[in-house]
Amino acid sequence: MSRQVDMFVIGAGPAGLSAALRLQQLGYRVMLIERSAVWPRAQIGEALTPGVKNIIDFLDANDAMEHVPHLTRLPTRLSWRSKAAETVSHADAAVVDRAAFDAALLQLARTRGIEVHQPATLDSISGAAGAWQLSFTTPDSTHQVSARMILDARGRAGNPARQSLCAPRLSAMWAEIGENHIPSDLAHITQVEALEHGWLWGTRLPDRRYRVMLLSDPATSRQSSAGDPESWLRNHCAGSVLFAGVARQPFSSTLQMCSATPYVALNSWQDGRIKLGDAAFALDPISSSGVEKAMRFSLQATLAVHTFCQAGNPAQQTLAREFYQQRLVETCARHHFWTAAYYRQAWCSEQPFWRSRSTSSLTPAPGNPESLLMLDALQLEIDQLENYREPAFHAGPGIQAHQMIRFHRAVEIVPLPCATGDKVELLPAMRHPHLERPLAFWENEAVLPRLEILSQQTSLSSARDLLAQTMGLQKAQRLLTWLWQRGLLEVVSH
Repeated sequence: MSRQVDMFVIGAGPAGLSAALRLQQLGYRVMLIERSAVWPRAQIGEALTPGVKNIIDFLDANDAMEHVPHLTRLPTRLSWRSKAAETVSHADAAVVDRAAFDAALLQLARTRGIEVHQPATLDSISGAAGAWQLSFTTPDSTHQVSARMILDARGRAGNPARQSLCAPRLSAMWAEIGENHIPSDLAHITQVEALEHGWLWGTRLPDRRYRVMLLSDPATSRQSSAGDPESWLRNHCAGSVLFAGVARQPFSSTLQMCSATPYVALNSWQDGRIKLGDAAFALDPISSSGVEKAMRFSLQATLAVHTFCQAGNPAQQTLAREFYQQRLVETCARHHFWTAAYYRQAWCSEQPFWRSRSTSSLTPAPGNPESLLMLDALQLEIDQLENYREPAFHAGPGIQAHQMIRFHRAVEIVPLPCATGDKVELLPAMRHPHLERPLAFWENEAVLPRLEILSQQTSLSSARDLLAQTMGLQKAQRLLTWLWQRGLLEVVSH
């Protein structure tokens, strides 16, 4: 007999677990399956950026994560803009035991009543949104489930033809050094070094091992390593400034390799069936923000899912899809734009490896209309970032209370899908060349239609008093000053 749930989540990585936990908070019946029989799984993404802490807070998961082994306040030694090393502080970043991190989230899901099956193999999917039929197998049984929505968080494994590459191919190879062989100058620091054919990253792990990783072009690696990738890694360490001491140490683990190529999946949103995390996109690992971005995007996706499920008409369902797609494009485009700029800063930026990655332009795969559409959307977002120039601010305050003001003539009011509470709503937003993106919220408050008074000329004092009725006098003054300083207001001359 078929079981009935609201949400069927495939994959127990940070993306799938974030979505499962949030949807359960919203009152949905959630079932999660994980195919891996080996748990906790070995991971390579051990570095967590500071934003992960906010996500854990939002999921009310601090108690569950309290005992996950981690290291904080490790400084970072960089050899990037030049061969000379510089040390920077990353006080809020962390290196965690990712296997324990994932395991703690999975245990929290079980504790909160999410039905988890692991290991489980998905056998078939049929049906449509609202009435999916799924079959999966566990070691002791075959299960039939009916679900309203499917959330696919299976990671990179997928059909390459359904993925549009966002950058040249990139591979990662890594190995670990036992505690007794870690060079003393590397024991309490993270290191990153740019080399002619790629870059090296290394850090101590919470279990006292040291991991060294080389990111390079897989084609160059195959041509140069002559079937011996370990020599390729050791030779890069030996020729480096920061990792020379690693090259001579015995590895305590076998050399491992995987793809690290950035991509975005096509058709990530199908009504009733959506992709999360690496199933939807993969970012260049140069920022170490992949886990945070995957978890954050999953939470944004749950807003779209919740809106879709609660929609009273097709327009609201369309809005949910548009919000999801907007966040997917924005996440990938902004990271691609940042990555290209960071690659351009490397001392070896004229080398082929770096030149191919330091441009913000995208090359679509030939003969794939879906790829063209996706890359067009990504390129449009990237172009907007390229063309944005930080405005020269007006010196404040600059306007007298009696003066007549209005929106600058270049301000447009446009509709924008926005997260409001637990759902997506279409809100009015301001668009202007001095804004990096359309603005619907300022200091966590919707600014329109409160600012509609500025669509026509009014005195500064009148605008301030009207805004003060809903946000207080001090905040109203700050908002008007902010608008003036960014050039979004103009004085009306008589």
